[in-house]
Amino acid sequence: MKGVEVCVFSVDDAFAAEAAGAARLELCADYHVGGVTPALADLKRLSPLFAHEDTGLRGLRVPAVVMLRERGGDFSYSKKEKKWMVETLKLIAKLGFQGVVFGALEKKSGRWGLDRAFCAHACELAHSLGLEAVLHRAFDELPTPFNAIDDAEGCGFDRILTGWGSVKMETLKMLKWHAQHIEILPGGGIRPENVMHYKDLGFIEVHTSSRNHQGVLDVEQLKAMVDAMKGVPL
Repeated sequence: MKGVEVCVFSVDDAFAAEAAGAARLELCADYHVGGVTPALADLKRLSPLFAHEDTGLRGLRVPAVVMLRERGGDFSYSKKEKKWMVETLKLIAKLGFQGVVFGALEKKSGRWGLDRAFCAHACELAHSLGLEAVLHRAFDELPTPFNAIDDAEGCGFDRILTGWGSVKMETLKMLKWHAQHIEILPGGGIRPENVMHYKDLGFIEVHTSSRNHQGVLDVEQLKAMVDAMKGVPL
């Protein structure tokens, strides 16, 4: 993919972002807890496999990945929560989306790291069902991000979403260099005024929620970022 991935939190915003030129969507609900899996009814409305002749609606025509997360809070999950994630992953595959976005952490010797056993199992299942596996910003909570890249590659993730660019751009640059077999997708506070910093570092895609101060999708702001990634002067 080249362009802008947009994290959206409603059906209406998903179609608005698609119309504004988003190259890919991340489908979520509940922005205030960092995003959880949308309701099944909303996923069905957005599924590219479903037409809705009674309402005149149609599914998305751009690729979309779905947040795989039952609750807000930390990323250390119980056996019951992991079972929910596995079953929901299977359901998302049946709806025809491109991938799932998830992450699971565990603490060993007082330090957080990827829950490699679960993440590897979930990645393998996702790939077997034709889905991409994306590691979300749980990655940013890990104390040694370069080691975490190696762990994510070992688990089988296809892409890592990270907000390191909003903290220290040089670290993001080094993460991009360090990643040999996995894609780094920058996110976190990306707006028209700074999107070119990421493009200048060689990123061909960026991630944004493009929300304004009222918490609403800012379509004009999104269009400006889409144009910037295409090389249209701002």
